[in-house]
Amino acid sequence: MNRVPLRPLLAAVGLGLVALSVAACGGSSDSTSASSSDSTQLTFTLTDAGCEPVKASAPAGPIDFTVENDGTGKFTELEILDGETILGERENIIEGAKGSFSLTLEEGEYAVRCQETGGEGEGVLKVTGQVETSKSPQIEKSIADYRSYLEENTDELTAKTKPFVAAVIAGDIAKAKQLYPAARTPYERIEPVAESFGDLDPRIDARENDVEPSEFGGFHRIEKALWEEGSLKGMAPVAEELEANVAELERKVKGVKLQAVQIANGANELLTEVSTSKITGEEERYSHIDLVDFKANVEGSQVAIEAVAPLMAKTDPKLVEEIEADFEAVYASLEPYETKEWPGFVLYEELDKADTRKLAQGINTLAEKLSLVPAQIAKGEQA
Repeated sequence: MNRVPLRPLLAAVGLGLVALSVAACGGSSDSTSASSSDSTQLTFTLTDAGCEPVKASAPAGPIDFTVENDGTGKFTELEILDGETILGERENIIEGAKGSFSLTLEEGEYAVRCQETGGEGEGVLKVTGQVETSKSPQIEKSIADYRSYLEENTDELTAKTKPFVAAVIAGDIAKAKQLYPAARTPYERIEPVAESFGDLDPRIDARENDVEPSEFGGFHRIEKALWEEGSLKGMAPVAEELEANVAELERKVKGVKLQAVQIANGANELLTEVSTSKITGEEERYSHIDLVDFKANVEGSQVAIEAVAPLMAKTDPKLVEEIEADFEAVYASLEPYETKEWPGFVLYEELDKADTRKLAQGINTLAEKLSLVPAQIAKGEQA
């Protein structure tokens, strides 16, 4: 699925987004709050004790989640899970910060986590009643289009990972380095979906400080061996496990259940990835190919938005042009750093503060507009 301009895609649709006022949920007992809109508004607060309230309830249908950090450095994210599948999340909510996301939930009980492993601070969201979501051809097409993109990229990920793994097993450092960026690109385009499968994302993509030393594997363990240690000794089992995990991801993507609002949330999460790890240079801390990942995240975000944009209201066609312009501005900001040599961009360590500031400004401008999209789609999904 190639990158295409938004305006032709949405010429007959337009795009209307509305800002949401959010009502707080207090205390640690059952808590529900609804606004005059079609969505239920829920607020969770991150404290040293965990996610508050620990028990919340809401009617089935669109739910807008706001996450506030009450000054804790212990927890910085919130996840809503159905079993071990992450339906929606907001990460990097540092002390004093706030973030939001939206979901359309059916009747049932969902786990609310403020740390990936669960346990301490975990809460429960009880959803009651029935939700009538539209089964319109447009919703089905939006989901089908994005599913096609997911499958394209997991197929590509498998195809590009196999020769990379073979080079690692053979101990060929030069070839493994050459192949590394090509394997990273398709993964970075679809990372939010990979993250929804429990610990599969950490097994593939965890950074060294994200997991226990004994659990550090995947792409970045091999990256460290290639660029910092200069040796592939002992990396064959790591490479074989990476290939197996990538194959597992490909299988799971083929059966993943998708909501249009989840696709929009994923577009925002990809930009969050850029602003919190790519822009700091910590993602590819050994190879410094961060701009390769940066562009892949933006590409994945744009395709996700293109898939769901026709579902949104027709009240603000001007915003369609603004979103298109913001995406193009981000691509334009990357162009000065593109090269014809490996890996396709200058290494991140060659950028100075002025460079990174300019890149961050473009991402922040785009993210501000895209942050409104999931809640609008959640409302539009109702019949």
